[in-house]
Amino acid sequence: MSSQSGQRESIKVVAPEDRPRVIAVLTIAFAMCPLLRWLYPEPDRFLRHFAGFLDFYAGDPYADQSGAYFDGGDKGALLWLTDKAPRDDAAMMKFLLGSVPDYRRTETEKIFEEFGKYHPKEPHWYFTMLGIDPIHQRSGLGGLLFGHGLAILDEAKGLAFLEATSLSAARLYERLGWQIVGEVQIGSSPPFFPMLRPSS
Repeated sequence: MSSQSGQRESIKVVAPEDRPRVIAVLTIAFAMCPLLRWLYPEPDRFLRHFAGFLDFYAGDPYADQSGAYFDGGDKGALLWLTDKAPRDDAAMMKFLLGSVPDYRRTETEKIFEEFGKYHPKEPHWYFTMLGIDPIHQRSGLGGLLFGHGLAILDEAKGLAFLEATSLSAARLYERLGWQIVGEVQIGSSPPFFPMLRPSS
């Protein structure tokens, strides 16, 4: 596999020993994410809680091998939950309400309740995190990594869901076969876009 820059990129399935590397690259990649920085507007709060957020939001991709990253450079990572590994939403909400600023708790709870309304009722895959180190963004690596995950999804013939945190991201995902199924915006939050990708 190669990026648009012509460099060969080796994609590796995540394993438990890869957790620190994946957390590091995603921490950098999501430093400007509209959702994460709305939840954690102060830099110190973001840095203190991002790894915990990742654990609760993305489940345990390391044990389930439901994620991938660029080996030999840590340029980006993609995490997902399969239809056989659901997330513990109650535990995630408890973590969120204990880590966001006090003034943002009510809106945070409402945002994630709204997200939940769009999740398919039938078994589905949940693509949770796609992040590329900012110094490597706009080089085709995000599409390459996402394509790797979607190929696994298509082989399993699974239905998939995600929450795009910006309209530009949603438009990118639309080109990859995803459909916007709604818009979520509560109080002071920016808009977010739940999306589905039908099974192949």
